[in-house]
Amino acid sequence: MRFIIFHGAFGDPQSNWFPELKEKLEALGQTVFAPQFPADDWNEITISGPQVKPKNQGLENWIETFEKNVLPQIKKNEKLCFIGHSLGPLFILHVVERFNIKLDSAIFVSPFLDKLNKNWQIDHVNDSFYKTSFNFEKLRKLIPVSYVLYSENDPYVDKNHSMLFAKALDSSLIFVKKAGHMNSEVNLNEFPLVLELCKTRLDLSLYQKYLEHRGKLYSMEFVKNKPQGIITLEPSEIIDEGNFHFKHLQHEGFCTFLTRLSSWDPEGRYYKDARIAAKRVKNFIRVFIVDNIEDLNRDLILKQIKLDLEADIKVYLCMLRDVENFLSEPDFGMWDKDYVCTVRFKENTGTMKEIELNSTKEMIENAQQWKKEILKRATEIHNIDQDIRNFIQTHSN
Repeated sequence: MRFIIFHGAFGDPQSNWFPELKEKLEALGQTVFAPQFPADDWNEITISGPQVKPKNQGLENWIETFEKNVLPQIKKNEKLCFIGHSLGPLFILHVVERFNIKLDSAIFVSPFLDKLNKNWQIDHVNDSFYKTSFNFEKLRKLIPVSYVLYSENDPYVDKNHSMLFAKALDSSLIFVKKAGHMNSEVNLNEFPLVLELCKTRLDLSLYQKYLEHRGKLYSMEFVKNKPQGIITLEPSEIIDEGNFHFKHLQHEGFCTFLTRLSSWDPEGRYYKDARIAAKRVKNFIRVFIVDNIEDLNRDLILKQIKLDLEADIKVYLCMLRDVENFLSEPDFGMWDKDYVCTVRFKENTGTMKEIELNSTKEMIENAQQWKKEILKRATEIHNIDQDIRNFIQTHSN
């Protein structure tokens, strides 16, 4: 989805909550553009006086900038959300009406249609924008979903202006208590409410949802300076990651399990969450990659298989030697085909070294091919005693 952020009079895209919103939406894999429109300096306008026409800010100047810098970025049939602050919402109505732009949604913060009568400097630079005679029937069709945010103590925009704006667009009206003009003057350099409204318009992948989850826990620094679609976790974080993806799994899960692992708890939280997810999605496969045929005599392995079968997990056995030539990551999980979770181990101890989450197209294609080849060579387990006994007899040297 593409988001475009429109600043207000005397404004710029680096002020207020715009940069933080842009960063967080981009961290969720969205495309965000915050253009700079021609703006004047408050002090110069004040010194020149109301009789001197503004040099930069004017409706046609902004239209020209929009047509040159913004319109070419809008792709046909792409979902669009316009976000405007102060003068931004009014300008959004101008461009949507003029260029017949179909939006998915719009978020209007402190909007207005006509003269504010608060500061002559604002009315002076806004004068060419003011308009109450839009074709609102047309605009309501082009902007089917919209939200208007307003506050009772806005020093520039009386709440009645914003309420009239909302009524004209059939927007959902949202009151933000004691938020002023909802800008940096009230230290509003982050605006979680706007972010949440944006997220209601998104269909996030499982991987994107997990990034958002991590961002809430550790701030957005977690996803900065990392390869696109790849993050690395510490072994201690596997429980949180597993709990998250099992809770949000919607369609299918596929994972392998190296039988060489020496210690884990089949009834621990990670595996309990997996079994709950398997009951819900009905398409969950676990393949035990058998490093040594003797592993299948271990009580922990047998208990794990028994509990998995009871939870409607499809269980397979496959010898490591049959797949090691093409399987570069023997312990991995693919969740909803959105991302691949790979567990890597220390060679000497066999303990976990790191967990990699990879949502790149290349990795997902690799994992799908691994899955296909593994299942060709694997044996499905239905009867835990008989099938495992047969597998041992078949694969014993």
